[in-house]
Amino acid sequence: MKARLTAPVVPSARRIAVMTPALLATLLTAASCGDRADSGSPDSIATWTLSDEPTVIIGGADEREGYLLHEVVDAIRLGDGPIVVLNGSTLELKYYDPEGLHLLDAGGEGEGPGEFQWFWGVTRLPGDSVLVLSGTGLTRFGPDGRYAGSIAFEPPPPGECRWSIEGGQHPLADGSILAVFNVYVGIYGNWRCPIPSESQPPALVGRFIPATGAFDTIAELPGVEESYGDTRYAHPRNLVYAIADDGVYLGDTGSGTVLAMTMSGDTIATLPVPFDPVAVPADAREATGSARGTIIYPDHYPRFARLVAGSGDRVWVMAYPPLKEPVRHSDVAIARQYRRTEDGGARWRVMGRDGLVVAEVRTPEGFFLLEVGDDHVLGLHKDELDRESVRLYRLIR
Repeated sequence: MKARLTAPVVPSARRIAVMTPALLATLLTAASCGDRADSGSPDSIATWTLSDEPTVIIGGADEREGYLLHEVVDAIRLGDGPIVVLNGSTLELKYYDPEGLHLLDAGGEGEGPGEFQWFWGVTRLPGDSVLVLSGTGLTRFGPDGRYAGSIAFEPPPPGECRWSIEGGQHPLADGSILAVFNVYVGIYGNWRCPIPSESQPPALVGRFIPATGAFDTIAELPGVEESYGDTRYAHPRNLVYAIADDGVYLGDTGSGTVLAMTMSGDTIATLPVPFDPVAVPADAREATGSARGTIIYPDHYPRFARLVAGSGDRVWVMAYPPLKEPVRHSDVAIARQYRRTEDGGARWRVMGRDGLVVAEVRTPEGFFLLEVGDDHVLGLHKDELDRESVRLYRLIR
């Protein structure tokens, strides 16, 4: 399924797959009328578990040189087991062996080759080289951690009152960048930008290609549920994504569907969200007026909170936690509040591209899932003192 806009929405936008209100309504109706995995028999869903204890812990209470982590941005596991951590406070790539022994540091703060002012994410390349996305470009490091080259670029132009890039950026193995553009509202510079009539203005998801400066749109979907003036949403809906080997999973957390799409904008599958709506209870609703303004509570929580691509053609969908306090839309805010308000950890359901639930999994309290492999999960953990550690658990099917 691919639709094309008659005129580009951003400069160099080429391939457009649009979820119009009518299409979204159709998909939601199909999801609500079809068989719901959450309303089926729990006995029909397999339960996967994680090892009782992490098989690798990096950081946390370990304050030795090379192990102290703070403001971790991302972490990945290389093919034969080493782990690379993007440590935001030092702007270093920290390399560890499969058992978590510190090997070396690369990068660091600066303006020279292989140095950073800040960075956003890392991806694994063939041969266990890695590619880091920073504010100034893409930087490649070889499997030995040595600097291997970089490309500087300017981000794609937003266009008047139309699109701004908002943190949703991640490097891809082909050297392009997955990016999310959100709409401007209010006054921006000399532009007076109209406030959309809907609470969830649209967002574009696409590939920015530094070598040509082109931005190829993958899909247009509802974006972040915006707060205006003194009004904010207690549990705002949000656009989330997960990068797979052959494409990307996209979803509006308030909808009943997840899209599996190619990077060229073709729809591979439309998957039903595997959780039924959960009503926001009375004791989780504060007074609608406060010193900070008005808080709007939805009738139901968002259907899900996050997506993480699994091995094969599977996607892990995290149920939105029934939080008692209002949150911001970011994944990090949800993870931190989830650790502090919920017992039992995050609830995930694993789906295939046929829309069927393969299994249910619980991840530990305070654990923010970053990566899923055939036999492991990797993520960031924060303890009660907010000490950060990267942890690897064995996945038991």
